[in-house]
Amino acid sequence: LLYPLSASGSSQQRGISPPSSPEARRPLNAQEPAPLVPPPTTPSMSTATATNIVSSEPAKESVVTLRPGKGGAKAQPPLPKDTEPETLYARQEKELQHFSSLLFGGSLVNTCVEVGVRLTLIVLGLTNPGGYFTPAPGGQSLVEVGLWMTAASLFVRAYNAYLEFAFAKCPQYRTQPALEHALRDKADLVGRALKDLHAQDWHDRLTMLMDGVLAVFLFAANPAYFPGADGAQHSWAERAVRLLVHKYVLCFTMYWAHRAGHVVPWLWNNVHGVHHQATHPLSRVTYQAHFFDNFMNAIYGHTFAQLLVPLDHTTYYVNIFIRIMESLEKHSGVSAGFNIAHNVQRLLPYAQMPHHHDLHHEGSKRCNYTFSACGGLWDAVFGTRKAGRAQFVECVKKQATPFDVRQSEAIAKAQADREAKLAAAQQGAAAAGKITLAQLAEHSTPESMWIAVGGVVYDVTKYAEKHPGGRAVLEEVAGKDATKEFDDVGHTAKARVVLKSLRKGELAGAEVKGPKLDEDSFWNGHIAVHVPIAGMIALVAATGAPGTSLLCAFCSVVLAVETLICHFNP
Repeated sequence: LLYPLSASGSSQQRGISPPSSPEARRPLNAQEPAPLVPPPTTPSMSTATATNIVSSEPAKESVVTLRPGKGGAKAQPPLPKDTEPETLYARQEKELQHFSSLLFGGSLVNTCVEVGVRLTLIVLGLTNPGGYFTPAPGGQSLVEVGLWMTAASLFVRAYNAYLEFAFAKCPQYRTQPALEHALRDKADLVGRALKDLHAQDWHDRLTMLMDGVLAVFLFAANPAYFPGADGAQHSWAERAVRLLVHKYVLCFTMYWAHRAGHVVPWLWNNVHGVHHQATHPLSRVTYQAHFFDNFMNAIYGHTFAQLLVPLDHTTYYVNIFIRIMESLEKHSGVSAGFNIAHNVQRLLPYAQMPHHHDLHHEGSKRCNYTFSACGGLWDAVFGTRKAGRAQFVECVKKQATPFDVRQSEAIAKAQADREAKLAAAQQGAAAAGKITLAQLAEHSTPESMWIAVGGVVYDVTKYAEKHPGGRAVLEEVAGKDATKEFDDVGHTAKARVVLKSLRKGELAGAEVKGPKLDEDSFWNGHIAVHVPIAGMIALVAATGAPGTSLLCAFCSVVLAVETLICHFNP
C-alpha cells in the first residue's frame, strides 16, 4: 500500500522527517521483526503520523511505503553485515518513523489542551476566594487538585516511557512474540488504520476537556469530595482495608460498564470498539478510547468508589498512582517483574496480570473485563475469567497466578483425556476418508499446521499470519485436538466463517460438532447488563453526599438513553 506525499514538503508538514540513508530507508527483514523502540520526534507530531512508515527511493513525487506485511511491499535484501546496525535497537532507531513515548499522539494541540485544563483549575482556585471554588473544611483546594492532576499527567508519561523501554529492550517478556507486532496494511504499531488515528486525536482532546469539567463539577458541587490534609486521617491498618475495598467497588461498576460495551452491539460499534481498534498491546494506547467511554469510566470508577468508600488524603494519592500503574501495565504487552502494581497484587484471590487483558484485546472480547489486578474476582464470580496466554507463552507461564496454574492444568488434563478417548475410538472406527490422530500429529510444524475443532480438521497454515491471537497460539496447538482451547477463548461469528473455509476433513472417531456456538449469558442482555450499574447509582444516591443527586440523575439519564438505543438498535 502506498501513501503519496508531494515532493514540495508535505512529509515535513505531517511531522515526518524523510530518512537520509539507505539503512534508514530499508524496511525491516520480514523474517526478523525487531522490538519497538520510540525514537525522538518533533513536538508537533500528531497521532495521525504515528504510523510505522519508511520512504522508498525519491522520484518526482516522494512515495511512502509501509513495512512489509499483508498488502505491503516486498522486503529488500539485507545489507552486508558490515553495514548492519549493531543491534536491533539501533536499527529501529534508524528505520522507524513513529512518535515518541508521549501519550495522546504527541500532538502539540492536545498537549496544550491538557496543560490548559490543569492551569485553568489552578487559576480558578487562585482567583475565586470565597466563591464557588472555596474548599470546604477537610477538603483540598482547587489549586491542589490542579497540581496533582498535573503530577498525574507527568507520571503517566514517565511510567509509559518506562514500560515501553521494557517492551523494546526485553522482547523475551512480551505477551505476544515480536512477529505479531509486524505491521499489516496501512496500520500503526498496535494495528490501527490512519483514519482511526485521525479520529483518536479528537477523542483524546475531548477526554482531557471532560476530565477538567468533571473535576470542576465535583469541586463546586461537593467541596469536600477531594480529601484534604486537614481532613479525616485513618490508621495504616484502616487505610489498607479501605484501599482494598475501594478498589473492589471501583472494579465492580467498571466491570459492568466495560462488559456492556462489549456485549451490546450498538455500544461496541459506536463507543467501546474505538479502544479496541488497537489489537496489539502497548502502554501508549491505555487512555486512547472514545471520549464518552473515558468520561463515564471516570464517573463509574473513581467517583463512585470515593463516594461509597472514602479514602483519606494520603490513601487517595496512593490510589491515584496505583491506578495509573495498573492501567498502563495491563496494556504494556509485557508480563514480568516490570509490572510493579500487578505483581504486588498477584496473590489476591483470582488476581489478573497484564497477559489476561492482552487476551481480552487480541481475540476474546468477552472475557477478562476487570480494570484492576484484584478485580479479577468479578470476572471469576460472573464467569468471564480466562487464563490468557498462561499456557502458551513461556514468560507468561512464569507470571501465572495460582488460579491460572490450576486452570491451565485442568485444560491440559482435559486435552489428554480427549486424546485418549479419541485414540480408543479410532481403533474400532472406520477411518477411511477420515483423518486419524496420527495423521493430524504429522502437521504440527510452522510449515504445516492442522488443528481439530469439534471433530473437524482445519489447515490453518496460511491463516496463521492473520490470526488476531498471534501465530504462536496456533503453533502451540498444531497437530492436536484444539476444541477446548477454541471454545474457552471465545470466538466471533466471523471467526467461525473463516474456520469453515479452512476445513480439511473429519477426525476419525470423533463426533462431528464443529465449533461450539457461544452460549450467551443472561447478563449479556442489553437490559440485564445495565442492572448492576443502576444498583450502584442507587447506592451512591443513598449516601446523600452533596452533588450526588445531580450526578446520579445524569448517570440515570445516560443509562436510560443507552438502554433505549440498544433496544432499538440490537
